[in-house]
Amino acid sequence: MLREVEVFKRATSLGGVESLIEHRRSSEGPSSPVPDDLLRLSIGIEAPADLIADLEAALDAAASGPAPEAASKEAGR
Repeated sequence: MLREVEVFKRATSLGGVESLIEHRRSSEGPSSPVPDDLLRLSIGIEAPADLIADLEAALDAAASGPAPEAASKEAGR
């Protein structure tokens, strides 16, 4: 999901006006009490329709599995 967003920036809060998405567990480490499937969204000043479309597209991509290029990269690890 995080790799699929285009409008949202993958980052922790920067104190700016852009929309952000963050996987808290990755930021806090494995001992964090935060659920592994939790994403934190900070909504900025972009057009609401653009943000919704970005999230819908990312969710659709995540639901259909990794792209062939991403799957081959994962297999090569």
